[in-house]
Amino acid sequence: MIRKEYKTSLIKLGKFLVIFLLVDFALGMISKQLFFSQETGKYARSTYAIQETDAKVLIFGSSHAHRHYVPEVIETELKKSCYNAGAEGQQLLYHVALQKMIIKRMQPELMILNIDEDFLYHTKEAYDRLSDLHPYYSDYRDDLRPILGLQSKLVDFKLFFKGYQTNSTIMHVIRYYASPQLDYKGYRPLFGKVKPSKHINEEAQSKIEKGVEDIDQNFVAALQMFIATAKDHNIDLVFVTSPTYFTVDHSMNTSFNRIKAIAEKENIPFVDFFNDQQFMGKPTLFHDPSHLNNDGAKLFTEKLADQIRKFK
Repeated sequence: MIRKEYKTSLIKLGKFLVIFLLVDFALGMISKQLFFSQETGKYARSTYAIQETDAKVLIFGSSHAHRHYVPEVIETELKKSCYNAGAEGQQLLYHVALQKMIIKRMQPELMILNIDEDFLYHTKEAYDRLSDLHPYYSDYRDDLRPILGLQSKLVDFKLFFKGYQTNSTIMHVIRYYASPQLDYKGYRPLFGKVKPSKHINEEAQSKIEKGVEDIDQNFVAALQMFIATAKDHNIDLVFVTSPTYFTVDHSMNTSFNRIKAIAEKENIPFVDFFNDQQFMGKPTLFHDPSHLNNDGAKLFTEKLADQIRKFK
């Protein structure tokens, strides 16, 4: 009697698992179709960079890349096609993954990595935001597993389920179907002028001058991997910092100084616009103390293109 009940339970469990996997597969296929049909928004931009762009110049970095580099200006100044693959809130782990996926299909001539001064400091958000890479796992498993494995040791188990790969993107898909988010070859301009205050200035100085945060060795390794991948594929690489509204002192910033040392050791050109007098304290060029507005972004991109021409 007990053996019969045990067998019945196993059969029911087997049926449940089969139904669960079939539902997961069906929902996963539908959600994946919706995901890759997006035409605007952050996922549409990353998908375009991975699957479609053939630009000779690619921009990488966080919101400072996404908001500060105008592809049309680079195309005019350097006579090379350009796409801005910057992603707001994303740090080095994401960028090295994006770089690896792009390289699978095409090789640009030049990659520009916008450097944030705190790129090497540990943040939990840098790991949490790697979930943006989940929808690409099926197609780029070998490239993404080492990076997503830093977020979770169970990455293969979690991403075995098709529904899980895109379950956090559905609301994003619906949002941008209803209200498209326009961009210009990946660049999204900011408008308006900064309204500075002494309090904001003091906060900015305090954050940058402390220099006591912990360096995350995974981020250091990611930066070195980004450099190595570019070199292995004979792609020119340039590090750039964006202009700042306030004067900042990075002399005690361990992250920024480590990045500069790595760039020098690897012979990577480093264009530093921090504290640039053409931008500093100019409210007509900034949307907020951390981001240029469209006028500032165009001027900055022109100045950068001029510097790149000199390297060439």
